[in-house]
Amino acid sequence: MRTLIRCGALTCAVILGACSSDTSGPDAATPLLNADIALVAADATAEDVDVMREPVFFTAMTGFAAGQGDFRPTNCPFDAGSGRLVCPTITHGDITITRSYAFWDAANAVQQAFDALTTAKANIQSAIEGTRTLPNWEATVERERDMTATGLAGTETQRTWNGTGSTHVTRSKHTDSGPERSYDLECSVAVVNVVVPVPNGADAWPLSGTITRTCTVTFVGGPRDGQTIDRTAVVTFNGTQIATLTVGDKTFDLDLKNRHRGPRP
Repeated sequence: MRTLIRCGALTCAVILGACSSDTSGPDAATPLLNADIALVAADATAEDVDVMREPVFFTAMTGFAAGQGDFRPTNCPFDAGSGRLVCPTITHGDITITRSYAFWDAANAVQQAFDALTTAKANIQSAIEGTRTLPNWEATVERERDMTATGLAGTETQRTWNGTGSTHVTRSKHTDSGPERSYDLECSVAVVNVVVPVPNGADAWPLSGTITRTCTVTFVGGPRDGQTIDRTAVVTFNGTQIATLTVGDKTFDLDLKNRHRGPRP
């Protein structure tokens, strides 16, 4: 079965959580679990995709911009001790964001600023913390990511991203159907060879690569209070606005442009 999934508030993007095994009981006992985890994972992974798309505009790092959930900081001075450009903390509503960048040339020498011709590699380290509130969902989130782009030197046509991340979600409350459902989640993220085209126009989507999100979900309240389940989702890009997500033995279509969510699996 193929299903369109809405990617949620921050974004542009790709995701969902799902399962290869349920160690604490059949999915029939929690028919909305996959959809609930999909919403949480969508919100987080969409940020990852925004970060991968944003650095196409490294040269525009002199101002603050708020796009689809992304916040580009202003005045990120170079810190000689760390070899990184350290940005000021940004507070946007209930969300706090910290971020730093590092740049290297082809000889792996640290650069104090991005250079469109000579910068060969860039790294972004970021953290986000605060309360996320969307229609029918709210949670307290803590997210960290460490991602590196290669292939930047010269007149580039694409960049390749690899990296890791983590997400801690507390009291993820879902109210869109039936009684309220609540979970705590601990997730790890692996970004593997995600190729982003340059320039990155409105309809230029990641060409290839995967994002894998692996979560341990703990039920909060209800008959399964304290029980845990593992969920893993793999998103595969193909250069179109429709990415493919595999969840166990199921396949989903993710509309990256319209973020449409159809019937739940």
